[in-house]
Amino acid sequence: MSGKWYRSLFFLAFGLVACHGLSAQESTAEFWPEIDTWFRLDPQWRVSVFVPRSKNLETKYREGSFIVQGDYAFGQGTLIHLRLFDENRAASIKPYLIRGGYLRGKSLGDQGEAYDEDMAFLEFHLRRPLKKNFLLTHRVRPELRWIDDTPSPSFRLRYRIMLEKEFRIKDISWVPYVNFEPYFDSRYDMINRYRLIGGGTASWSPKYALEGNLTYQYDSQSSVTHLYALNLILHLFFETNKSKNKMIEDNNLMDEPDAVQMNANENGKGPVNKSGEANIF
Repeated sequence: MSGKWYRSLFFLAFGLVACHGLSAQESTAEFWPEIDTWFRLDPQWRVSVFVPRSKNLETKYREGSFIVQGDYAFGQGTLIHLRLFDENRAASIKPYLIRGGYLRGKSLGDQGEAYDEDMAFLEFHLRRPLKKNFLLTHRVRPELRWIDDTPSPSFRLRYRIMLEKEFRIKDISWVPYVNFEPYFDSRYDMINRYRLIGGGTASWSPKYALEGNLTYQYDSQSSVTHLYALNLILHLFFETNKSKNKMIEDNNLMDEPDAVQMNANENGKGPVNKSGEANIF
């Protein structure tokens, strides 16, 4: 599979950002902290709860959100990554993922423009391995949004393309990534927002991961046209014993019969293969 088309797409995204950034419209820089908690029920099903805090995302003032969602991963695929842990662990084996969720967003007490939102959303993910162990993910996300006191919802459609690659340093998995996402909003009947994100996720334990990224957002309909944000996310992972045992069983079936040793490694981090890498799926 040639990589020219997706490289061209990312160069186009950077070009759009650069052109928009040359204008003299209002801009701001923000810090967005977030805690994401993941609960894996089995290798295919997972639920999660996100608690982000932001400013200038939907209004000029501080906003808090509560997000709950469920994932279902499916399809036949190959083992793409052996990362210690990341948010798409099941989908690293299964190329398709469907997600549904609910968001509750609200202003956090600033004296200014009020913000109140209820959102229902779906996501459809397609993950494709590329040459040199790159991973390309397409995501389509339709949203129904009840904002403030509007009786009927508005519709927003988002498409995100993301490129990532894993690097391993001893027991640490480091996954840098870049993604680009345009937003179509029915309130304006146009693509009014573009978002470009570059960052990475470091995982050193089956229970924790730390993600950081730099976000640029252009929004032609916002009071803040250009937004630059540093996003820091703590990921916490939990799973049932059924999920752990099933993932070990499935992973062993993917290897040659003599390729896996079922003894724990010296650090007690689980089964290892002959190369010494942890089989965490």
